[in-house]
Amino acid sequence: MALKALVTAVALLTIFMAPLATAGDSASLVRGGRLYDNWSLESRGRSPNHPNPAFKAQQLGVAVQDTWRCAECHGWDYKGNHGIKGIGGRQKSDPVAIAALLKDANHGYGELLSDADRLDLANFVVSGQTEMRQLLDLALRTKPAQANADKVFATVCANCHGLDGTRLRQVPPLGDAARQRPYEVLHVALNGHPGGNMPALRTLGEETVAKMLAYLQTLPSINLVASIANGGRLYDDWQVHTGGQRQALPHPAYPPKAYYASAASETWRCKECHGWDYKGNQGQYGSGTHATGIKGVRALAGTDPGKIMVTLQSSSHLFGAVLKHRDLQDLANFVSYGQIDMDSMIDARTGLSRGDTTRGAAHYRSMCAGCHGLEGRFVAKRHMGRVAREDPWHAAHNMLNGHPDDTMPALREIDPKAISDILAHMQTLQERR
Repeated sequence: MALKALVTAVALLTIFMAPLATAGDSASLVRGGRLYDNWSLESRGRSPNHPNPAFKAQQLGVAVQDTWRCAECHGWDYKGNHGIKGIGGRQKSDPVAIAALLKDANHGYGELLSDADRLDLANFVVSGQTEMRQLLDLALRTKPAQANADKVFATVCANCHGLDGTRLRQVPPLGDAARQRPYEVLHVALNGHPGGNMPALRTLGEETVAKMLAYLQTLPSINLVASIANGGRLYDDWQVHTGGQRQALPHPAYPPKAYYASAASETWRCKECHGWDYKGNQGQYGSGTHATGIKGVRALAGTDPGKIMVTLQSSSHLFGAVLKHRDLQDLANFVSYGQIDMDSMIDARTGLSRGDTTRGAAHYRSMCAGCHGLEGRFVAKRHMGRVAREDPWHAAHNMLNGHPDDTMPALREIDPKAISDILAHMQTLQERR
């Protein structure tokens, strides 16, 4: 009986215990590659609120959560980044030893990753690395028209990314990513995207992946003007524009004694702190009910949008948790490239437009009246004349960028004088009972 019980127990263990992944297991390799990319997305975990203990480059402006990504320290080519050495020397090592290393004080993943996660990551380190420079050189030698990658992309990838690679707002346009960050794109093509169901192309061979990169590099870039205008609408009210849930708690950076502290969702609007003239406490929001004491964003005009994106995701703004990558990119492009000097359009003391009312009337009647009516009474929540007189900076911002979650045209690419003229005419429109 004892022998029979032992046999039964062994059989049950065989059924219910999943086998440990081996270094050559393709499923383990690609999952390890996704964990290397972003383990918190892949494992549905949460990164700590402090930098990784091994990360010594906080001065570089890397977001805290990114210091916990293996790729941030060791690079997309696995040769090291920010002065931290790569993982190339760990190839052909014992995966169990690598898994144990991930738990030490220098890495700190003991409580963050499960045993299975650490083993998958270790298997990738040991057996999943690729010589990225060779793949990139192969891609550069490839003529996309002869590679058949366009057909593979159209059938395998386009359902999610669209035929031009721009459909998903969670990621940059594939053309831009492939040209600007080829090693990262190669890594993702080989292993898939963390937390998603993207097919990993690893088992199709490195040549197939290199040819795919060559094709992706031919796809179109982001339309910068459209991105800037969309960023302006996000600056206005990203919650309305993205259809996201209204925030129930005030933004942590909003002063608790400021006027709108009890209107939680309003405190998350960029304009509520930085103003319609983008000057913050040095502009129209320097006093009155919208005053917060927070500085504007005028000094960020011309700044690298990538650096602005880091700020947007930092603990001072927290937008990384509520906006998609493309939204952050558009908002950063607006702050960097989309601001105008409102003083050139509006007298800061009187609030009157510097434009010509006669020319503005002609523009308004042909471009705006179709929706808003000749007297400005339609569509907008408030009468157009009233808005233009009481808050001309708001009106100008909306004319330049359009209204959140609406089909209103953005006029930023027409003659700026025409916008001033339209605003001048709008300020003459009177409410009629």
